[in-house]
Amino acid sequence: MTSKTPVRVAEDVDESSLNYAEIKALATGNPLIKEKMDLDMEVNKLRMLEANYKSNLYRLEDKITKEYPVKISKMEKYIENVKEDISKIELKSNNEDKFTSIEINGTKIYDKKEAGEELLKAIKSTGISDEPQIIGSYRGFKLSSNFDFYEKKYKCVLENKEKYYTDFGKDSIGNITRMDNLLDKIPENLEKEKVRLENYREEFSNAKEEVNKPFEKADLLLEKIERLSEVNKLIEEGMKEKENIKGKEDIQDLDNDDFER
Repeated sequence: MTSKTPVRVAEDVDESSLNYAEIKALATGNPLIKEKMDLDMEVNKLRMLEANYKSNLYRLEDKITKEYPVKISKMEKYIENVKEDISKIELKSNNEDKFTSIEINGTKIYDKKEAGEELLKAIKSTGISDEPQIIGSYRGFKLSSNFDFYEKKYKCVLENKEKYYTDFGKDSIGNITRMDNLLDKIPENLEKEKVRLENYREEFSNAKEEVNKPFEKADLLLEKIERLSEVNKLIEEGMKEKENIKGKEDIQDLDNDDFER
């Protein structure tokens, strides 16, 4: 047994006594017991709401001090990098096939058909490595490829400040079209990123407002706790008073028995 055992036992006895008193009072129709039971439920419910409020508060505080600033900073940097990448995209040719040139393993190729064929060879030469391997450059971007074991496809990576991904296929000319489409979509994706950044900034602002709001039912909880304490005292006082009356009645009965003898 530990030094805390007597305290625990005393608490158990007090709780058992009170529960017995509650049951007895209910049987005699004591309205204080009904009020106590109602207050117990209300206080428990309000404390659960308060616990949820505090949990949400801690979560928001953590996001405000760590997650939001880091995420916003990364998004701002990403957007600046993409803007710079867009400025470096080489324009397509004005000729019929819209093709300028591609560099494959150090060799510049100007014919689109030949370029597609050499590109396909370079893609296959990377084997089944899942690590991107540089095979050339296209329209101002470094060109890499790797094999995705999960999708069973060769991947295309165009890189400058940031990396941009798409799939390579089996069609030689089609692969050049895929790279053109990937580059053409960068400005469109930039606008989407700007919207995401503004949404995240708004979330950040809302979180800073929300974290300053107090628990809206704090006053009600305090009121219920204070009343519950009062009711418990009244019940305990009632118990002691009944015990005193019962004790006096028992003593009187004993005195009467002695007198009769």
